Amino acid sequence: MDSLAQLALSVPLSAWGLSRAYVWFALENGHGTLSSYLFFLALIALAAKWNLSLFTKYRFECRSRALGCGPVAVYPHKDPVLGLDSFFDGLRALKSHRLLDFYAGRFASHGNTHYSIALGKWLVMTNEAENIKTILSTKIDDWPIAGPRLLGALPVLGPNSIFTSNGEAWHRARALLKPSFVRDQVADLECFDRHIGNMLSKIPADGAAFDMQKLLLDMTMDSSTDFLLGYSTNLLTKASPEAEQFVRNFEYGSRESAKKARLGHMLYYLPHRELQTAVDALREYVRFYLKRAMAEKAHQAGARDRSYVFLDELLKADPPEDYTVDQIVSILIAGRDTTAVAMTAVFYFLARDSAAVDKLRAEISSTSISDEAPTWEQLKHMKYLNNVIKEALRLFSPIGTNSRTSNKETVLPRGGGKDGSQPILVPKGTPVRWSSHVLQRSKEVYGPDADEFRPERWEDLRVSWQYIPFSGGPRICPGQQFALTQIAYTLFKFFRVFQAVEARDSGPFLVQSSLTNSFPNGCLVSVTRA
Repeated sequence: MDSLAQLALSVPLSAWGLSRAYVWFALENGHGTLSSYLFFLALIALAAKWNLSLFTKYRFECRSRALGCGPVAVYPHKDPVLGLDSFFDGLRALKSHRLLDFYAGRFASHGNTHYSIALGKWLVMTNEAENIKTILSTKIDDWPIAGPRLLGALPVLGPNSIFTSNGEAWHRARALLKPSFVRDQVADLECFDRHIGNMLSKIPADGAAFDMQKLLLDMTMDSSTDFLLGYSTNLLTKASPEAEQFVRNFEYGSRESAKKARLGHMLYYLPHRELQTAVDALREYVRFYLKRAMAEKAHQAGARDRSYVFLDELLKADPPEDYTVDQIVSILIAGRDTTAVAMTAVFYFLARDSAAVDKLRAEISSTSISDEAPTWEQLKHMKYLNNVIKEALRLFSPIGTNSRTSNKETVLPRGGGKDGSQPILVPKGTPVRWSSHVLQRSKEVYGPDADEFRPERWEDLRVSWQYIPFSGGPRICPGQQFALTQIAYTLFKFFRVFQAVEARDSGPFLVQSSLTNSFPNGCLVSVTRA
């Protein structure tokens, strides 16, 4: 039944029901009490709200048709009010580390664009590249970071972060951070090289199994804190108790803030003392080095052992202390977590494809680099190396899902009508969620073997918004080239030392979803020296 028919039926039924209620309360009983009259007024308010919602829906559908937009499929919830059926299905998938598979199943069974309810809030699920392009680029001003996407990051990153701010505040943050990721800084691999050396020395060369993900997380934390603060956590050598506690707080804060965001707006604001304690402590750790750098700057002392430190450059703009901490923590999550899991994904797939390893080693061995230190330009010209990275990030994106919330009534180009080819009208305040994990495994784009690791596909494959491991548009990850260079450099150095990497677990492909994705059981491998 369409909204006009519902409205035409609801208004007279509501009027008749309210009149019968009035007769019963006031006339037949003959002595209406205060509580009965209050109850009657509540019935009037409910009826008015219900009919107003139907009228609003009817007007919305009229505007939608006038704009050439089509109706959108709706997920058939068993609970049409709160959507608890879908919520608990998703929660079970999350606990079993199959949330991304859960989203893939939803898109496969209910269409690439459909409405769903999340704890009483309607949202649009979409897997259309054109819709994602519109949200992240063409109409970016209509789609600020808000809702679940904001709530998940806000406790740890703070309100000033480049990842939690919008509008002019975001432009200021990006202008402040962008110079730190220009080519000169990306190409300076001297600092990173030291930490790769520490990591390689920790790898057992006797064929014993070890967790590559844990090693890479430690290495990227060491290198990120060194690059950002000028002082490394030294997890791979001799970490201080404060550094070890900082890492525990960092991981706990990321995990728990993501959990809070899934509870919905009302439950999100319940106090979480342990989370707040961890966040306060990790921010205080960053603040300690910030104050040290500020003191050294004021006294023109403490010369660095290298030419570039992120924090030193940040302080040249003289930003407020809390603002600086927000930005450092934000880049630390991007520089440590996303880079580490991206590297882990590459090793995960290579450990299961010896032919790809042989081809990669052949390319690396063919380069004439006498000092074992490739330049940024040399890394960029290793085609198969970069195709391996692209393919791994296609199959395992560090950020598996993303969302934005409309700040006005706006149009998305696809998802309406029976075949999903018409535009859709999205109401103001509606979250739209998509999954790059699902998008990047589309068989229509990547072929029937889209779920398989095959770096060769990139030799002639050309894609645009069907491949967004670092997001896209103006808000694309500012450290994209920095991360890709680190991954390429790590692979180069690794395969100069080791000739083979082999998977030492046979479990299913699982993804742990938090602020970033990771492998819930690590990445267990063994290696053979060259």
